[in-house]
Amino acid sequence: MTDLKKVEFGHAKALSLSVYTFYKFLNIERAEVESIRLKILEFGAQNSLEGLVIFGHEGINATISGMKPQLEVFMNELAALLKLSKLEIKESRSDFAPFKSFKVKVREEIVSLGKPEIQPLNKNNHLSPKEFNQAMSEEGVVVLDTRNWYETKIGKFKNALDPKIDEFNEFPEYLKKSQIPKEKKLLIYCTGGIRCEKAIVEMQAQGFENVYQLDGGILKYIEEFPNQNFEGECFVFDHRVAVDQELKPTQNFKMCPHCGQPSGDKIACRKCNHDAWICESCFQDENLQTCSKNCAHHYRRKPFVKGRRQLQGHRYEVTKLRGL
Repeated sequence: MTDLKKVEFGHAKALSLSVYTFYKFLNIERAEVESIRLKILEFGAQNSLEGLVIFGHEGINATISGMKPQLEVFMNELAALLKLSKLEIKESRSDFAPFKSFKVKVREEIVSLGKPEIQPLNKNNHLSPKEFNQAMSEEGVVVLDTRNWYETKIGKFKNALDPKIDEFNEFPEYLKKSQIPKEKKLLIYCTGGIRCEKAIVEMQAQGFENVYQLDGGILKYIEEFPNQNFEGECFVFDHRVAVDQELKPTQNFKMCPHCGQPSGDKIACRKCNHDAWICESCFQDENLQTCSKNCAHHYRRKPFVKGRRQLQGHRYEVTKLRGL
């Protein structure tokens, strides 16, 4: 674990961490998955890393954080373990620890489209950020976001179509119902590129033959072309919530304590009066106009009894409420 005296989970400190996002589709023998998982856990602990690694017989998908020298050691060890020359990464920074532990989870799919038979082992119509920029200016081209609605809400490419899906596994059905002409040139994108790897195969199977994907996703695009065709901020699946056009943790959004979606709306907790940020959906429920799940629970029990103010940040220390 990272030294919490220097970097406390969910709280800004002076020390800056590197955050690596990467994926790789591979053919891994199912019998070897567990032994490799344990090795990855060992490498993470040895290098004091935190983050989430999704691993399985079809490959690896991860976002991890730590000090850059230790991350480099880990990446070299991981590449050797997986018999690769290197792993391509997207790098960003954070002045607080975006994860509270290091986990390696085994999944049937390293990105959940609901179609494990799709295994994109080779590059399929990838465009570099520069090529993607140029393609967006072509007449008649359609840009399609493959992410979830709460991600597109805080940022997307100019004039991109938003499928308004709750989960990635809804994307195939969206395509079937969409009225996108199949002869159109389509540009697709996601956060780091992995969803597009499966999305493009599904699109081609449904008859969309002129499809191209952004290599490295939004994170790579912003790295090379900040404040250009991508508008807003990029949602990330950790406690940074989103990164801005400089790939720094957002200053505009916080994580809703009830559903984990991004929120820019500040309220006073109905239970303890603490400042809180909750999303629009949760705000519709009076019981969820609270700073934490703990306060929501006690507000349901005794809505007219106030409680002690809870600590700010994601590392909550739950205190007993007066009168309960």
